[in-house]
Formats: sequence, structure tokens, C-alpha cells
Amino acid sequence: MEDMLNTNARAVLDVLRASQNHPTAMDVYESVRRSRPRIGLATVYRILRKLTGQGLIKELEYGSGCSRYDARTCRHDHAICTECGALLDIPQDIQLSNESLQAAAQSTGFELGSHEVRIYGRCTTCLTRRNA
Repeated sequence: MEDMLNTNARAVLDVLRASQNHPTAMDVYESVRRSRPRIGLATVYRILRKLTGQGLIKELEYGSGCSRYDARTCRHDHAICTECGALLDIPQDIQLSNESLQAAAQSTGFELGSHEVRIYGRCTTCLTRRNA
């Protein structure tokens, strides 16, 4: 599937794979424009939707009204700074038993598909700035 990407889609995917900070569509657009100055914002949005639909990237929404994108599609958890909005991968697995996950899903009437843990707090940059 990845072999069939056009050059614009390849450029978007490359930006996401090189990113460590889960960029927004605008962040991706600004990065891609450095190598492809004629690309439009609407094209970037279309490509992001297509790559998400193909399972090559993940769209992350967490209430800010602005989606972030992640090229790391395997199951992993995130930490979100409530002060600056930083969205970081947690570098270790948070273990939850299948029984706990199933019980939580069933209590809401869901059939469990997948899960992600999100931890909210302040990042080290915000903590340092606040304590300075």
C-alpha cells in the first residue's frame, strides 16, 4: 500500500515518521512546504485522511479541537500536558489485565476493540518554567 503513494503523500508520511511531537495538520503542512512549496493545505488534509484510512498513521484527538497525527501505529500510550498541550509517547507499556479492560468495556455497553491509556499532567518544560 505504501508503495502506491504519490510524492505529496510520501512527503507527508516522511514528515510524520521523522516527528517526535505528534504534529497538527498545520505543522505537517508547514514542514512539507519546505520541500514541496506548491502543496496546498487542503491537499495535506486530504492526504492525512487517506493515510489514516489506510492505517499508515493514527489521528489523535484529545479535546483540544485540533487533531494530532502519529506515524507510530502500534498500540502505545500517551502523556498530555494540561498546560502547554504537549503530547508525548509513554516509552513503556502500561499493563492492564484483559479482565479489567473487558469489565470496563462491558460496563459501558461496549465490545472491546482496542485501548489507549492517557496520562494528564504537566510536562518537565512547564514544571521548570513554573518553578523558575
